[in-house]
Amino acid sequence: MSFFTDGPRERPLFPVRERELFGYEGRPWTGPPADHIVPALVPWATPLGRSERTIVALRAVEVWPEALTLRITVYSRDRMDGAPLIGHRRIPDYNSLLVGVLFPDGGRASSETVSVPSAGEPHEPVLRVEDGSGSEFHYEHPVFVWPLPSAGPLKLIVQWLDREIPETHTKLDGGRLRAAAREASELWPGLPKRPGNGVAMRQIAAEVNDSAGPGLPQRQPRRAPGE
Repeated sequence: MSFFTDGPRERPLFPVRERELFGYEGRPWTGPPADHIVPALVPWATPLGRSERTIVALRAVEVWPEALTLRITVYSRDRMDGAPLIGHRRIPDYNSLLVGVLFPDGGRASSETVSVPSAGEPHEPVLRVEDGSGSEFHYEHPVFVWPLPSAGPLKLIVQWLDREIPETHTKLDGGRLRAAAREASELWPGLPKRPGNGVAMRQIAAEVNDSAGPGLPQRQPRRAPGE
């Protein structure tokens, strides 16, 4: 006898249209490509900062082909008020928990600034704090960092003055992280690209005009200055 005894259910009368996953669009600075890639996991557990009643620690590093996610966890002996603990603010609160990275080549990024995903590749490193989870006494924050560091020390910096944790630097091996990136694996190779991805706007406009049909107004593409 089967453990699951009910069997398949009938589909609803008005089913919701199924959606398919498109191929990875290749903008690694916008966030972790978790829908498309299984990251390599580096179990790099180390304390980052500590006071009498609070510990900030790195639990592990998820390494993507061109970026990484730091799993930063806070442990407290007393109740922590509110979440998230790390947050991007337009006006930084230097008494709150801050996190930053200093690359071997001098590039830097931190939670001091608001980090907004951009369509074009940024000129500076990216650090973006993602939503976390936990309880009143421990909380984990995924912290996305792009790009991968070069060989050399990647410095991870934390500070939490409200919890009596001064600015503390911890060195990670950039070469080890780059080597781990080769172990990240693609889940669905060969998926089709999203329609319009990488296609010139004039070509899209032409397709819209062709589909308008006879008797309907034709949309004209905008001309670039000087044309």
